[in-house]
Parts: sequence; C-alpha cells; structure tokens
Amino acid sequence: MTITYRRAHVADAPRLYPRWLTMREHNASHDARIELAAVDEDEFTTGLAESLARPGATVIVADAGDVIAGFLSANVVGSAPDRVPERHVSVGYIFVEPGYRRQGVAQSLMNAVRAWAATQSGVTHLEMPVLAADEEAAAFWQSAGFSPFIQRLWSSLDSRPAP
Repeated sequence: MTITYRRAHVADAPRLYPRWLTMREHNASHDARIELAAVDEDEFTTGLAESLARPGATVIVADAGDVIAGFLSANVVGSAPDRVPERHVSVGYIFVEPGYRRQGVAQSLMNAVRAWAATQSGVTHLEMPVLAADEEAAAFWQSAGFSPFIQRLWSSLDSRPAP
C-alpha cells in the first residue's frame, strides 16, 4: 500500500482524533502524573484548525488512503535567551498506528518535518520532549538522530530531600 506524507487538513480531523486519543492514552499509561483532560472531537477539530492556521506550525500525516497511518505535529519556538540559535522546531506529538509500525512511517514523518523545518527562518535543529518512562520512544528518538540535551526533572511541593 502506498503512503503519502502531506500536511494535514482540517478535513482530516475525524480520522486524526481517535489516533490522537490513543497517543495520549499511551503517554498516560507511562506516568500517573499525566491526567488526560477531556477533549471532544469538536474541540480537537477547532484546535487542529487553529494550529494549521498559525505560521510556524504544522501537522504532517501519513495518509494510507482509508486510514491515517500516523501523524506528527511541530512548531517553531523560541529558545531560552542563553541558547543559540534563537529558534528551533519542537516536535509536539508523533503517533504511528500499530499495524504500520516498524515499516519506516515514523522515519518518513521525521524526514517530512525536517524538510519543513529547513524552510523556517533561523531554524537549525529539532527538539522533542520524551517521557522518561517511555524507553521505546527514547530508543526511537535516538535512532532518529536525537541525543539527550536538557533533562527536565519533576518534584511535587511536598517532596522532601533525601537525608
């Protein structure tokens, strides 16, 4: 089957929404600190339309005809004042339908976002937040050329330092 990699359209929302929910549930299954806010399909569609309308934002889909085999969202964001370059692309979400995994879909989505990022003024690299507990995702990102840079740590207000 042929898969086409293209920018999403708002009309893709009904096919993207269930995959987005599955991806969120996957993330929540790795860490109890992720509490899924209820987002219905209309809210998702509105958010997708807003994202697609923003300059410096994209959603790329892997369109396999009857099914969206995967998707990736990304935004151009400013870097912290002490980090160069001033702007980079942050990959927000990536999801590949289980039946399409290990077939190069994620890598093709990454190639598409890299090509898009290269068209964004001042952007020279990508960044991606990855859940520390999702070892499979971390392995994929490292195979895609990512390496650890800044580790984000978490602490509740009632946490006490170890004696």
